[in-house]
Amino acid sequence: MFPAPSHVLRQREGTLAEIPLPLLLHALDVEERTCTLELRARQREKRITFEEGAPVACVSNLLHETLGKFLVEKGKLDEADYQKALSESVQTGQEIGALLVQKGLISPFDLYKQLQANLGLSLLDCFRWTEARYRLIADVEPPATSVRTNSAQLILTGVASVMPFDAVTTHFNFGEERRFAQVPGVEGPKLSAKDARLLQALRLRPTFTELRERTGFDTETALRRLYALCIVGIADFADAVEARPVPAPAQAPVPVVVVEPEPVAPAAPSGTPFSDEDEGVRNALMSAFMSHRAQDPFALLGVPEDVQPLALRKAFLAMADKFNPLRFNTADLKEKAEVLLAAYARAFGVLLEPDLAALWRKRRAAAREKERGATGRPTTEEQFRIKTELLDGRTQFDQGKKRLEGRNFAGAFEYFEYACDIEPRPMHLAYRAWARYLMKPEAHGKLALQELSEVLRQDPNLEEGWFFFGEVSRGESQWAQAEDAYRRAFKLNPKNRRYVDLIQETIKNAKR
Repeated sequence: MFPAPSHVLRQREGTLAEIPLPLLLHALDVEERTCTLELRARQREKRITFEEGAPVACVSNLLHETLGKFLVEKGKLDEADYQKALSESVQTGQEIGALLVQKGLISPFDLYKQLQANLGLSLLDCFRWTEARYRLIADVEPPATSVRTNSAQLILTGVASVMPFDAVTTHFNFGEERRFAQVPGVEGPKLSAKDARLLQALRLRPTFTELRERTGFDTETALRRLYALCIVGIADFADAVEARPVPAPAQAPVPVVVVEPEPVAPAAPSGTPFSDEDEGVRNALMSAFMSHRAQDPFALLGVPEDVQPLALRKAFLAMADKFNPLRFNTADLKEKAEVLLAAYARAFGVLLEPDLAALWRKRRAAAREKERGATGRPTTEEQFRIKTELLDGRTQFDQGKKRLEGRNFAGAFEYFEYACDIEPRPMHLAYRAWARYLMKPEAHGKLALQELSEVLRQDPNLEEGWFFFGEVSRGESQWAQAEDAYRRAFKLNPKNRRYVDLIQETIKNAKR
C-alpha cells in the first residue's frame, strides 16, 4: 500500500507533498533512526530531533512555540515574569525552564508536563505543513531534555484532526471494490474509541462503503482514521494481509552459561518508601530526570574529577537509593526512576574505567576552554541552529488589522494569511476570510462563507466570526442566514447595539 520505510528514507531531501509527514514519521520509527528532521515552509522553520525513531525535541522560529510563550498562553506564567526570566536567560545562557524552577515560578513536575504538551502541539502543527520541504540531518547533538513522544500515537492524532483532508485524499487512493482488514499480530498504540470501533469493523474485511455503514462515520472521519491505521501498519488491504507469510513459531533458545563479574547492586530503599502523592518527591524525581541527559558522569553522580573508587562506589549507591524504582507505584514515575538508575549505573561503569574517566576529564577541560573563548569552532548545534528571527502570529495579525482599517484589503489579507500560517487560531482565520471577501465581494462570497462556517464550527463563541458571517451572508442576499448570524453575535455581546440595527435592517430587506 505504501513504500517500505527503508525506501522512504533513501531520499535525504524532498517535499511533504511527495512524501507525506505521517509516512516519514512512521519510517523513522520503524528504522529506529537517530537524526533531525528539518522542515521549511516559506519563512517558517522547524527541526525535530529523533532518538531511535521517537521524537524527543522540536525547535522552531515560531514565537508561540517557545517554552516561555507557551506557559504564558496556558496561564502557567504571567507576561511580566516571562519577560524577566527571558532577559535573565539571555544574559546568563541558562535554560528558561531551569530558571523558572529555580525562581519557584513552576514546579519541576509541572514543567515536565508542560514540556510534553508543548512538544506534542509543536509536532501536531507540522501536519498542516503539507507543502513544506524536508531534510534529514544525521550529525546532530542530542537535546538536554528528557521528553519523548510516541510516533504511532502522534500519527493517529495528527491525521485524524490536523492534516488537511485534501492531503489525505491525495495520498490515500483505492477502488470502491477494495476490501480492508486488520493486520494480525501488530501491536499498535492505545486507540481512541473511534479508532477501536473502526478496528472492530475491519475484522469483517469490509469495503470502504461497508466500513462507513458499520461504524456510522461520515466519509471524512472514516477515511482519515483508516489512512492513519494503514500508515502505522495496523490495517491494510485484505488481499495484502492474506498474502503475508505466516511467521514461523519461535524456537526455544539454547541456554548459554556466561560467567560475568558480580555487579554492584544498589541497596534496597532505606527508610519509609516514598509516596507517589508526595509533591516534594515528585518534583525532585522530575528535576533529576529532566537534567540527567545534560550531565556528564561526574556531574550525574556528584563526584569530583579525582574521585577514588571507594568514594565513587558510595556516591553511586547513594544516588541509586535516592530514586530507587521500588519507592514508586505509578508506572510513569517508576519508569523515570528506572531510567535514572540506568543512567547512574552507566556513569559508575564509565568512571571505574581509567581510560574512559580520563576521556571525560579531557572533555571537561575542553568545555572549560571553550567557555573562556579559547576556541572559535562552532558546535554541531550552532551549525544547524535556526537563524531566522522568531515569527509572531500576533504581530502579523495586528499589522493586518491596521491595513484593514485603512481599507488596504489586499495588504490585510496578506498579513492575515501569514498569521494563519504561523498560528491558525479561529480569530486569525475569521479575519482572513473577511479580508478575502472584501478584496472581491462578487467573486469570493461563497468561499468566505465556507471558511467562516469552518471557523465557527471550531469556535462557536467567536463574536467577530458571526458578525463577518452575517455581513457576507447579507452581501450574498441570504437574509435569514444573515439575521441568525447577527443574533448570535448580539447574544455573545449584548452591549453592542449595532447588532440590533443590523437585525432590523436585515428583516426589512428580507420582506422586499
